[in-house]
Amino acid sequence: MKIKRPDKTTRILTAILLLCSASFSQMSGSDKVNWRWQQCVLSAINEFPHRGGYYTGGKPNATFSQTTWQGLHRAFRMSTTDSKPEFCPQAAQPSFCSSATYGVLIKALLLWDTADAISTQAWRNMKPYVGIRDELNPNGLGQDDGVGFWGRANANGPALAVLVKEIDAGFSFSAYRGALNDSVKETSTERYLTDEEWRNHDVWKRAVRGDIMKIFWNRNASRGHDGGAIIGYDGVRGHLQEAGHSVIFLGISTTGKVMYWSSNGPGSDPAHMGYSVGSCDPTDIQRVVFTRILRPERFDGVRNIPPDNINTYLYELNGIRHSNTDELKRQIGEK
Repeated sequence: MKIKRPDKTTRILTAILLLCSASFSQMSGSDKVNWRWQQCVLSAINEFPHRGGYYTGGKPNATFSQTTWQGLHRAFRMSTTDSKPEFCPQAAQPSFCSSATYGVLIKALLLWDTADAISTQAWRNMKPYVGIRDELNPNGLGQDDGVGFWGRANANGPALAVLVKEIDAGFSFSAYRGALNDSVKETSTERYLTDEEWRNHDVWKRAVRGDIMKIFWNRNASRGHDGGAIIGYDGVRGHLQEAGHSVIFLGISTTGKVMYWSSNGPGSDPAHMGYSVGSCDPTDIQRVVFTRILRPERFDGVRNIPPDNINTYLYELNGIRHSNTDELKRQIGEK
């Protein structure tokens, strides 16, 4: 497969960020930014191929010779004698949104960790255990949502925000436009913000390029329902379920569009989708969670999250129950 250079938008955004200070600086309110880390995130994006295919299926098919899970396994290269892995983005094709943000996180940590602050055990626990036997996974363990590091990164709801809270590596903040229909409202006083109110919400001003972003799509205009208000998947046929997208925030364009990078799909031509810059109007989003990493060295704490460790909250969002706004905020540490 021919590998294309990253698109022009991503290269320009990276260049802009590289002009920033490498230390912590104050943003609006009390928010802080570790600019060196944000640089590592955008530099990591630039190492990924363009497109490469979008695929969520569990078996290879006529279009894709491997699954996304098999690609991640090939991309994360670490043996029992290695102190840290290599991560080859070109091997991680095809992809889907959470595999893309997971891959960028791993690649950014490798770019950042020049002083070996992250232990070998932590790196081993960050490996995606996807049911394939190898030196580090002799039993062929697979990780469901909320299980281990990859299971957390791949979960429904505020996945990576919960992980960052667990290891105290940064902070998260969220916003919710509200539900339009009474049947989905969490409280009797809940109000669906107007387009103007939502576009001018403070959450868009607080976000910084390189933040992790979880989008909950607004389906009111396209499908006439409040799916964007739902957190998680409860497994009940006929219920509204989460419609989410895991991305890296790239800023707000001059026309007011939310810019982001991820593996974008699905679509009618999945072979030509995948890693790319996307954009949408803020009104296309009904709920959003931003996560900012301030202390990458705290990812050494993943040494205490073995591959079979379960985060119950994220685990239950895959087929057991939904969450709500108050619980989400508690789980991500938002005050």
